[in-house]
Amino acid sequence: MAFRFPKFFKQSECEKVRLNWKDWRSWRDWLNDCWNYPTILLAFFLLASIWVLRTYGLEHPIENVPFMEEWGLEVWVILDAILFFLILRIGGWFRYVSLAFVSFWGTVHITSAKIYGDLLHYGQIASAMETTDSEAAGYLQFLGFFPLFVFIGLFILLLALTWKTSKTGWLGAIIFVCVSFAPIAELAVPALLGDRYSQSYELIRFPAEKMKDRYINSLVYRLPTMVGQYFSIKNRMLAAGGKVRTLPEGVTAPVTADDAAIPKRIIIILGESDWRKHHGVYGYPYGTDHFMMAQVKDPAHAAYFMALTSSAVTREAVPRIMTFATARDITPFIDNMGVLDMAKHAGYQTGWYSRQNMSGLHDTLVKIVAQQAEKAVYFDYGRDDVLVDPVVKAFNDGKQMFVLHTWGGHMWYEDRHDEVDYQRASRSPEESRHYDAAISHIDRMQEQITAHGDNNTLFIYIPDHGEILNLGHGTADMRVGQFEVPFYAWSKNPVFVSRFRESVKRFSIQDGKLFNTSAFAFVMAEMMGYQVSDAARQKSLEESNYVFNVDGHAYPLSDINYNL
Repeated sequence: MAFRFPKFFKQSECEKVRLNWKDWRSWRDWLNDCWNYPTILLAFFLLASIWVLRTYGLEHPIENVPFMEEWGLEVWVILDAILFFLILRIGGWFRYVSLAFVSFWGTVHITSAKIYGDLLHYGQIASAMETTDSEAAGYLQFLGFFPLFVFIGLFILLLALTWKTSKTGWLGAIIFVCVSFAPIAELAVPALLGDRYSQSYELIRFPAEKMKDRYINSLVYRLPTMVGQYFSIKNRMLAAGGKVRTLPEGVTAPVTADDAAIPKRIIIILGESDWRKHHGVYGYPYGTDHFMMAQVKDPAHAAYFMALTSSAVTREAVPRIMTFATARDITPFIDNMGVLDMAKHAGYQTGWYSRQNMSGLHDTLVKIVAQQAEKAVYFDYGRDDVLVDPVVKAFNDGKQMFVLHTWGGHMWYEDRHDEVDYQRASRSPEESRHYDAAISHIDRMQEQITAHGDNNTLFIYIPDHGEILNLGHGTADMRVGQFEVPFYAWSKNPVFVSRFRESVKRFSIQDGKLFNTSAFAFVMAEMMGYQVSDAARQKSLEESNYVFNVDGHAYPLSDINYNL
């Protein structure tokens, strides 16, 4: 039986060739009859193209994982080339499926390299799994026809390259399995042998996460292992969703619920994709946030702060704003009460009103947070101002906390505002006019709901993350725009504003000048009358020196890129 892999040479034809050392024509016949040039060309093309993509097409060609650094970039280029080489040479009707598969994979990686300068990261994959129809449509509009052209071009090119190649046979299938298994073998073999005193034990406990760690640098397996990790984490989060949560260590329940300094009604406006550099309050010369610009002129009734979000994607940022989770520790999201849980415990009626319509069941981190409220309402029409009337109608004389989750400045910007807002942004540069108009719309929405507040109401505006203008957010290069956010509080009652300002300062770093939104739960705890120990505050300050990147790792603030 003749081997069918790699078949760089044509064995049956080669058997007929008789080399004559003195006759150059016999050498010519040997080259023509024995070697399969299309197969050789395909192998060299895959090696060269993968090398160019990893070396020159990405800002970070290899993940910062010790195991991956030991293997090295060259090893992963070779492994991926072998895997793609075997997939592309599958014969029969399945050939076109394999061509489409590799073309799609190539399109994903090339598009990500062009847009973000890097491969897709876990946070982006998870966000894609949870995206709404509107958000997905906006992102596809942003990408335009580039991915389609790349896919068609790759398909045609690979079709031409594989037209006359040899086919992957049984030996090729064995090699494919061996190469695929090699990265995890170091852990899997000891695990199969019952060794529970090494990293293999981690593989048994968290198989999806360890698989992702091992295959994070594989172009073939990177995406599927990250998807597997996403579902593993989501299932654990859902399993924890029904558990009884407790207050974190160092936070104690209110002594009294009748303190005049405690707001009876708290309105938290949870913004979206809002970069504070486009707010007039923070010095932007074309500011469209007219309402807040007027409010902050009266420091007795309004306060604003320099803030950084703890993460640049919604699914990671919201849990770290609305619970005690931090960039380095997600455990409090599972084990401890969040802001809404604490509000219920303190006697508040709670509600979650979202313009970000649901996509499926309550299966995301954000929706798990929303489920802490007694009532969750989602709107799939209109702009952010659609939230105002339902919330105002729910006002009563009792204690209330309502969260309004807005679209804010999320792409596409022109869909987030109306003509009034567009005219407000008439002085803005053309490249930012629609974004500034979106900022105007959220400002007008705040003005509308504020008109219904009384002396017992505290309003708070805190976005989940920032925005890189005309690009979006969630990029792995740590660009500063996606982390810098505005942060306001205002009320007719100066006592509330004063207490809020003092609490924010207590949980701010850099001599009280910078607030990490991961400390927001502590501030809200104090505003509702909970007591926070000095030890808990100190721990929060330590955690505030880190942000969570979309690659799944926490980084110190010094790693934020201010040059992009």
